[in-house]
Amino acid sequence: MTEPVTIVSTETPNRSPGPRRRWFRFLSCGLLLGLLLATAWWVSSVERSFSKGKLLLRQLREVEAEKELEKYLLLHARNPQAILLWAEAVLMGDSRSPVDAAKLALSRLADIPDKSPLSGEARMREGRLALLILNQPDRAESLLSHSAALDPDLADTHYLLWKLLDLTERFHDSGPHFWKLYELTPDASKPERLREWYISQFSPISANAELDRRMGFLRPDQAADNQTTLIRLKEFMWQEPQSPMVCAALASWLIDANERDDALLQLTRNGLSSEAFQNPHYVAAMVKVLIELGRLDEAKASFVRWPQPLEGFLYWQTAGRFFEVVDRNDKAAVEAYDKALSVWPGPADWSIMHRKAQCLNRLGNREAAETVRVEAKRIELLMETEVHRTLRLAVLDLRNPNSLRQMVEFYQAIHCTREAKCWQNAFDRLPQNSATLY
Repeated sequence: MTEPVTIVSTETPNRSPGPRRRWFRFLSCGLLLGLLLATAWWVSSVERSFSKGKLLLRQLREVEAEKELEKYLLLHARNPQAILLWAEAVLMGDSRSPVDAAKLALSRLADIPDKSPLSGEARMREGRLALLILNQPDRAESLLSHSAALDPDLADTHYLLWKLLDLTERFHDSGPHFWKLYELTPDASKPERLREWYISQFSPISANAELDRRMGFLRPDQAADNQTTLIRLKEFMWQEPQSPMVCAALASWLIDANERDDALLQLTRNGLSSEAFQNPHYVAAMVKVLIELGRLDEAKASFVRWPQPLEGFLYWQTAGRFFEVVDRNDKAAVEAYDKALSVWPGPADWSIMHRKAQCLNRLGNREAAETVRVEAKRIELLMETEVHRTLRLAVLDLRNPNSLRQMVEFYQAIHCTREAKCWQNAFDRLPQNSATLY
């Protein structure tokens, strides 16, 4: 008799999850959903922070604007527009000192890469902070020059480079930046720009007064003078002690003040960059002070180290003096002086004309020497204080045709045809009824 076969199932019984497990699953799903919703809300809040920060900045609520833009930058760390707005908020706020705010802003402005369309603006703002707040003109010049290369038509860059050159005793180099700025200036504002250029050419101490007050070198009620310039240059030297350019600026001021020994001490002190002789302004100051101290062999050793290219007013002015005094080569000196007189500020430098006349006289060309001497005297009289007092009064009223005509005639008298033409254009743009008054 066959026994019944018992079949044993190996399958797990289909049991429904218990209440505890169901609760755990429900909780997990709820937490995940909550996390997703919270993340979405946070991301949405961050995305709104840009427009919110922008609005707060327009409302001059700088601290709140900074916080909102800081939040936005958590997700968009390299967004150029957000960085520029954030830096503006940092600088406008009053929770930090100007120096601390500038350093903080600079730390993030550097994150805007050169490939960005806003890179020229970023480098310009970095340069402005380095110059006007940190008092570091060498650093500022590097940043601003880079800005000009990235965006040649950025007016603020050329304005700052013009003023930087003036602030560091390099007035003769500022022309290219002024003329580019003038080109970018709307016609209606060009007379004001020309007025600023005239004051910067012939009254540089006054021209720098506004910036000196802003930078803390001059009190609001104080008139600018030579000591203001010295205070500024010493502060620049303190901030950038290794800079040959800053050293040359301070030395040039000391030479003009007849403090030659102090000038030479500045130029030869320890701690200066080993590349000092790659800076033409440093070489020019060194050659000038050594000539004035009668150390002609050392002057020659310095002059032959002038870096390429051998051109521009500063080079030809220095070369003329070197050929005249050190090499005793009057013919070469006359040629160098002619080249110096052909570029600004040569046309207004009557002292170079006098030196050229002396060289011509020693060469036996007395007639030419007398002609140059007469011209030198004529230019010297045009540089008299009374002449420029009259001109400064004239440029106070740029709607007066007589004032504009005075400026045209002055620049024609010193053979600066470009300025004369621009002032003539300003005169021609006056309303017809104003112009006929003249």
